[in-house]
Amino acid sequence: MSIRTTHIIPAAIFTLLLIWFTFNWTGLSTQSSTPPEVNIKPAEEEPFYDIPTKGRLFGHNGIANLTNPHIQFAKVNIAVSQSDMAEFPLLQILDIKLPASANINIDEISEHNSLELESTVSTTIRIPRLPHTQPDAHEYIFGVATTYDRLLNSLDTFSHWLSNSNTRLIAAMEPSLDLDLPDKVLAKAQSLKIPLGTIDSPYQFLDRYFSLIRVLHDNRSPDTKWYVLIDDDTFFLDLANVVKTFKAKYNPDLPYYIGALTEDFQQMSTWGYMAYGGGGVFLSAPLVEQLLPHWEACYAKRNTGDQRLAECIYQHTNTKFTWEHNLHQLDLHGDQSGFYEALRPQPLSVHHWKSDEFRFHADMYNLSLVSTICGKSCLLQKFKFANGWVLTNGFSLVKHSDVDVRHRDVDKDISMERTWDFYWGGASNIHFEHSVGPIRNPDEGEKISFRMESALKETDGRVRQLYVKRKKKEEGDERPGPGEVEGVVEIEWSMA
Repeated sequence: MSIRTTHIIPAAIFTLLLIWFTFNWTGLSTQSSTPPEVNIKPAEEEPFYDIPTKGRLFGHNGIANLTNPHIQFAKVNIAVSQSDMAEFPLLQILDIKLPASANINIDEISEHNSLELESTVSTTIRIPRLPHTQPDAHEYIFGVATTYDRLLNSLDTFSHWLSNSNTRLIAAMEPSLDLDLPDKVLAKAQSLKIPLGTIDSPYQFLDRYFSLIRVLHDNRSPDTKWYVLIDDDTFFLDLANVVKTFKAKYNPDLPYYIGALTEDFQQMSTWGYMAYGGGGVFLSAPLVEQLLPHWEACYAKRNTGDQRLAECIYQHTNTKFTWEHNLHQLDLHGDQSGFYEALRPQPLSVHHWKSDEFRFHADMYNLSLVSTICGKSCLLQKFKFANGWVLTNGFSLVKHSDVDVRHRDVDKDISMERTWDFYWGGASNIHFEHSVGPIRNPDEGEKISFRMESALKETDGRVRQLYVKRKKKEEGDERPGPGEVEGVVEIEWSMA
């Protein structure tokens, strides 16, 4: 959630709110020496990757706007075999072609009865050996400022990287008019094994965001070395990679201010050189100790939460911003598919994936389900079929036009297709290349794209993904919802 507005609170009101906030924390300790009371249920003995099944393949929470049950349908079965390979290559070549589609009645495919066509193809791929334990993030404490409604909807996605991770999430909440909602949020967090503590605050959003510094510090554990501020649409694809990266690159005994820079240079010219909140803002414990004596002075500033934090650090410490290039704010307006489909290493974090402001929506929960089969490192992994189709696992299935591919080596080209819009007047590719690297212009030919819209984990462990091609809505078509479905490809994942 990204809000860049200014709120003015008179000093007298601020003082009263500060007093109220100090003595009305819910379920959390106000003493630095006491750990937070997160009321988490004991973890049951089960594989850490056993994510709860949610949603449907069709109908509510599944494919929308299925006005005609007769569609073009194709099916691929992929079995995975664990191996000693260290990591996935950027692109894995498959020994099969994406099959031709057949006209079928979608009603023949039940929720738990996949349809096998004569043209269904199957293959087995090698994957790195799956870890037997969840990453140990006990040195991290996470904080988010949000509302109970938004947090309730975010918990399924949070469970992908937070469940059983030996860390904690503390949420500074806008008080809810629904008195039952806080209990629903905590109960759902417990069921997902997310160690959550909530704290009601009358502050505006930007003030609650900045207040997280003190809240997290007052609820730290003796082992806490990193304080992490996130948005409720921050998504870490693999927390193990975050822990591994920070352990290799950053000494937590030194003052560090680490995060994502905006991808949009013109956005940076407005808001400054700082950690933009959606990619995750990481503060080392020594830096937080340096900031605390200046907390009231910094809180009194009236700018945005992440900008206020940057100014506080710059004006009261010698610490400068460290840009971790694999954390992503994703300030890209419109279609962000070029970012996700680029032949690049898996990002540590993504943001703005359910944003009306940036006009882009993806489903990170559905994307994450396949990790129960092939591991978190295979999320967004690229697989190329023998007839040129490229699967970005959990996101899309694409075949670029001959006009596009004749000018580049698809198997090695690391350039990112600029599918997003230029939001600012006078913008060009160079305004983004400082962040995302080489950019190529949009495919001018007949690019065919299927986007993953639905996924389901079956009780036997299989994961079924549905990739959907939709008809583009004509100009002036104001009917709600996406365009009509033109075709569906089901990819079923299983253990070999």
